[in-house]
This record gives sequence, structure tokens and C-alpha cells, in this order.
Amino acid sequence: MIGAIPKLEIDDFAAKIGFTPEELIRKSLIAFIWNSLQEVKIEVLQIQKKYSIDTPDDFEKLYVDGVVEEKDTWEDYQRFDHLFYKLEIMESFFKQLA
Repeated sequence: MIGAIPKLEIDDFAAKIGFTPEELIRKSLIAFIWNSLQEVKIEVLQIQKKYSIDTPDDFEKLYVDGVVEEKDTWEDYQRFDHLFYKLEIMESFFKQLA
């Protein structure tokens, strides 16, 4: 938690590596979001590959068409839907920072 790191330490570290504290925090946030995006994309791709789908709507269509049973795949569907939502939020925020 950033509150646990005294502001003086952040300021000192940033100065030593040639950044303002704001630049350091911004660059750190960009790196964190980038890393998290890669992790989420891997999970999304695994589910896409498993069910040969692209979007949560495609997953729902599998239920409608009777290709898969909800009882066997509901957790994957919920996870996939949540990951898609998370991906959209992170990509949007990442674009604002970059």
C-alpha cells in the first residue's frame, strides 16, 4: 500500500533515479497495469481457446444453442465475463496514462 511508504522515501528514491515523485508513481502505475493486462489476457485467451469463442456473448450463445451445459460451465462463464469487464477497464485506464 502506497500509504505505508513514507512520502519522503518516495521523493528521495524518485530524485535519485531522476524522476519527480509524480513521474515515478505514474510510471509505476503504467507498469503495474501493463503486467496485470498481460495476466488477464492470458486467462481470457485460455477460456476463448477452450470454448472456441471470442466474447461473453459468444459464450451465452453456446448455452442458447445447447452446445454446453450451464451446470458444467457456469464458473467459466462468470470468470470470462468478469475478465472481459476487467480488461475493458484496465485498457481504458492504461490508454489515459500512456
